[in-house]
Amino acid sequence: MTKQIKWKRLTSFMTLILAAILVLTACSGNDSGNSNSTSDNETTNEGSNEVTLRLFSNLPDRTSGQGLAEQTVIDNFMKENPDIKIEVESLAEEPFKNKLKAYMASNEPIDVTMVHGGAELATLVKAGYVKEINPTEYEGENYNFLPGVYKSFTFDDKLYGLPRNSDYEVIYYNKKLFEDNGVKVPTTFDELLEATKSFRDKNIIPMSINGKDLWSFSGLYQFIVQRYSGDQNLILDAVSNDIKFTDDESFLKAAEYMVELRNEGLFQDGFMTADYGASQNLFTQGRAAMWFMGSWEAGMATNESLPEEFRNNLAVVEFPVAEEGNAQITDLLAWNGGGYSLVNSSQHPKEAKKFFDYLFQANQWAKVAWDTGAAVPAQKYELTGNETDVQKKLTEILVNATSTAGAFAIDHGTPKFKDDAQNVFGKFFSSKMTAEELVAELQSAAENQ
Repeated sequence: MTKQIKWKRLTSFMTLILAAILVLTACSGNDSGNSNSTSDNETTNEGSNEVTLRLFSNLPDRTSGQGLAEQTVIDNFMKENPDIKIEVESLAEEPFKNKLKAYMASNEPIDVTMVHGGAELATLVKAGYVKEINPTEYEGENYNFLPGVYKSFTFDDKLYGLPRNSDYEVIYYNKKLFEDNGVKVPTTFDELLEATKSFRDKNIIPMSINGKDLWSFSGLYQFIVQRYSGDQNLILDAVSNDIKFTDDESFLKAAEYMVELRNEGLFQDGFMTADYGASQNLFTQGRAAMWFMGSWEAGMATNESLPEEFRNNLAVVEFPVAEEGNAQITDLLAWNGGGYSLVNSSQHPKEAKKFFDYLFQANQWAKVAWDTGAAVPAQKYELTGNETDVQKKLTEILVNATSTAGAFAIDHGTPKFKDDAQNVFGKFFSSKMTAEELVAELQSAAENQ
C-alpha cells in the first residue's frame, strides 16, 4: 500500500492569518467533452522553432467561468511568447478523470495537466507521472500564495503541483424561489428539513446534487459531522485510523440526520443518475431552490449564458448548523483541491515550466479568475469594487472563517479508501441503508484502505 503522509492540518490561528491577509490585500487596492486548440495558425514551415505544448484541462466551457479565465491566461502567455503554442484538450469532470488515468497508464506526453489534490494526485505521484517542483521558487509577491495551500499537493514532504483555487463548500440558493414560496433560507438543521418539506409540498426540488459523481455526498457528510462535533479534524482522524468511526457519537448523529434528509426528499428525483452538469442545469433553470456546491462556481453570477433572472436571484449561504451541535456557522469545509502539475513525460520541459510559472504569477490566474468572477483563488487578490454580491458573500465567508478543514475527507486517505467510501455513500443514498450500517461500512473502508 502506498505510503501516505499525514498532512499538517490548518489551525484556527492559521485561518485568522489567512483572513488578515485577505483583508489587507482587499484594502490595498455542459457538454460531455471538448477538444480546443488555442490557435488557428498551424506551423507548416519546415525548420520552424515553434514549440507546441499540450494542456489537459477539466474546463470544457472556454467562454465563461474558469474555462474563460484559463483560456485568457493562455492567450496572454502566447502573446508574450509567440514561439510557443498551447493546445488545450478539455473534458468535463468525470470524463477528464477517466482519461487522465488512461494517459498516466500509457505515459502520454502531456506537458501540463489539471490535477485534483489528495488521493487522485497521490496516484499520479506513485506512478511517477507528475514532476516534483521546488516550493521555494513560488515564494514572495510574484506568486502571493496563501499559507497552507500546498497541503493536498505535498507527499513525503515533496511538492507535486500548485493549487489554483481556495475551495470551500456552500449552499447556492435562488432568492426568488424562497421569497415567492415564503420559505426561510436555512441556517439550522431543523430549518433545512422544514425548507425541504415546504418545497416538496409545492412540487419544487429543494436541492440539486450530482449524485452520479458520488463525491458531493462525502462532503455533505463531512460537513454534518463537523456541525455536530465542532471538530474539523475528527473525520480526518477516522480516515487516518487514529480513531474509529464508532468512537464518537457525531458520526452516528450525522448519519441519522442524513437518513432524515434522504427520507424527506432533499434531492431531485433520479439524483443518482445526475452528473455535475445535469445537477447544475436544474438549479440554473430555476427548477431547484438550492445547490450544494463549492466556491469554484462563483462564475455563475457573471455567466451571461445563464438566464438573467437566475443571475439576479443567485445568492450564497453558509452550511447550516446543528441546534444541539458544537460548531459555529463560520466553521468552514475548506481545502485546496484543484490545481496544475508538470508532467514528467513532457517533450518540452523547459517551455512547459515557463508556462506553468507564468500561469501562477499573481497577475495571471489569480487576478483573472477573481476579476471575472470565476473563482476564489489560492493566492492573495485585490477587491476591484466591481464584485458581484455572490463574490462579496464568498469573500466574507472565507475571511470570517473561524476554522477550516484543510482537507476533503475522502482525499485524506488512499485512492482505495476514496473509491470505497464514495461507493458506500452511493449505496446509502440509493437504498434504505441505516445510519448504523453507514458508519460501520465507513469504518470498514478506513481499515481496509
